[in-house]
Amino acid sequence: MGSLPKSPLNLTHLTYLALQGNKLNGTLPSWLFTLPSLESLYLFNNMFNGDVPFNSFGLPSFIKNLSLSFNQLGGQIDQTLILQLTNLRYLDISSNNFTSHWELDALLSSLTNLEVLDLSFSGLSITTNNATTHHANPNMIYLGLASCKLNEFPVVPLRYLRNLELLDLSINDIHGQFPPSICNMSNLITLYLFENSFRGVIPQCLENMTNLADLQMYSNQLEGLLPPSICNLGGLLSLDLSNNNLGGVIPQCFGNPGSDFVFINLGNNDFHGTIPNTLGYRGTLQGLILKGNNLQGELPNSLSNCHDLEVLDLENNNLNGTFPDWLGGLSNLKVLNLRSNMFYGPIATSFVVDVSFQSLLVLDLSHNRFVGQLPTKYFQNYNAMKHVVRGSTMPEYLLINGTEFYNPVVMTVKGLDLLFEKLLVNYMIIDLSSNKFEGDIPNIIGNLISLKVLNLSHNNLKGEIPYALGNLLEIESLDLSCNRLTGEIPKSLAGITNLEYLNLSENNLVGRIPKGEQFSTFDMSSFQGNPKLCGFPLPNCSDHPHEPQLEKDDEEDNGFTWRVVMMGYGCGTFVGLLMGYFMLSTGRPKWFNDIADAGIYLILTRQTKRRYIFIGR
Repeated sequence: MGSLPKSPLNLTHLTYLALQGNKLNGTLPSWLFTLPSLESLYLFNNMFNGDVPFNSFGLPSFIKNLSLSFNQLGGQIDQTLILQLTNLRYLDISSNNFTSHWELDALLSSLTNLEVLDLSFSGLSITTNNATTHHANPNMIYLGLASCKLNEFPVVPLRYLRNLELLDLSINDIHGQFPPSICNMSNLITLYLFENSFRGVIPQCLENMTNLADLQMYSNQLEGLLPPSICNLGGLLSLDLSNNNLGGVIPQCFGNPGSDFVFINLGNNDFHGTIPNTLGYRGTLQGLILKGNNLQGELPNSLSNCHDLEVLDLENNNLNGTFPDWLGGLSNLKVLNLRSNMFYGPIATSFVVDVSFQSLLVLDLSHNRFVGQLPTKYFQNYNAMKHVVRGSTMPEYLLINGTEFYNPVVMTVKGLDLLFEKLLVNYMIIDLSSNKFEGDIPNIIGNLISLKVLNLSHNNLKGEIPYALGNLLEIESLDLSCNRLTGEIPKSLAGITNLEYLNLSENNLVGRIPKGEQFSTFDMSSFQGNPKLCGFPLPNCSDHPHEPQLEKDDEEDNGFTWRVVMMGYGCGTFVGLLMGYFMLSTGRPKWFNDIADAGIYLILTRQTKRRYIFIGR
């Protein structure tokens, strides 16, 4: 923390300086770039700002490794100054705020010793003229040009990078057909082309890229069938082709021997047919995303082999069948999303698995045709939801294969369909809404104290709201609307200070709305549709704290009861007093009580109704 000294230091023999990750701020002093023997300078992951004094480099410069990434540096960088640093092997100025325009062809032809070049998210605009390059870069293994405003694929410059292992051209505006020339880059391990405007079919020649392990081409305009040649990439671990226009059936070869997929995302395309029953045969899958297609049939039991599976997202298809209870045996499953399908029947408890879904963080079964009781037995097993995770102040996201899991998913939270681009490990959700569940809400849900979202709306649930739901002190969104719930709103809910959204509307709740600091922030939409519910913020009733309430019809020891008063009110004061005196003096014989009860029943009932109507105004 702090800044670098402005005055030069006597470091004439210094060759290596690493100050990364120290929260250093301020501008970079020019003397830092005049050190005559400096070969490696690592200043990444700090908070430096302002211009970079590249013009201070002495020529010839010995600098070989320069990393300024993840700072707040800005201004323009004259590319000619960089082209003079011919000894550079490692240049990383990514994730900054520069404003210059650089030409890729000139950069690669001048800096022939480069092994790593990362300009991603630097703010630079990169162009290519696809001119013939006279110098090869035989040692370059890493080229990062993400979000560099590229609008053309750099075919010619890449032709000479024969040993390139990672190419990142993501989040640009590259148009045109998918370039078959990529297939000649046989040493590529990682290829990121996502969020561009590539169109056309995926070429069969991909099978030539035998070292490819990570292929991400999501959010383009690719179309046609998925070539079976992809299955011939024996080393391919991660495949993301989501958000394109691909169609046809998913090839059966995904379960071939030698296919060790860890992550597959084919979501938001136009695939139809069934999910291949070979998928997951090898048991290596950690993430499977097939949402937003036209897939039919039941979930293949082959997925039960995937004991490392952490994310299964199949929402918005036409899948059917009963609830796949064998999924409970996948002890690492954290996200299960079957939203908007045609699953039906009761959610039966597995007789094979003793403890099911113990690692589950997100469960979304909404918009299906499930019936019967809520799965109480499963709620007892959600161990991951029973402990509040107190992490660092920095957000912690779900990881797949050691990297942050990126899969935009829609969840109904706080009454809105919200898009989560990445899932937080401590944001736990249960959504069973829009089914046909019936019966009571089980008390056991109150043990899931780390829940952030609980949505049981649009079912046929009855009974009272469990007092135990007040234990959900971390909950931010609670939706129990459109059911047949009865009884009063438990006062325990008013003590949840984190509750930002509450919807209890369209039920049969009665009594007064509890008072609480958080409850006072909810408008009447949270409670409307409950005719016998009263209290702020509903407009059809107001509090009368000093209004005497009608007491219960209990007799006192001396025999004087409300029957006497009612008789006096209905028959005349004089007759009522005589009858009251007669009852007191004779000890209220049974025959007289029977006559009195029969005579005043109707009067008492009418007066009681009138009394409650008055109170409710």
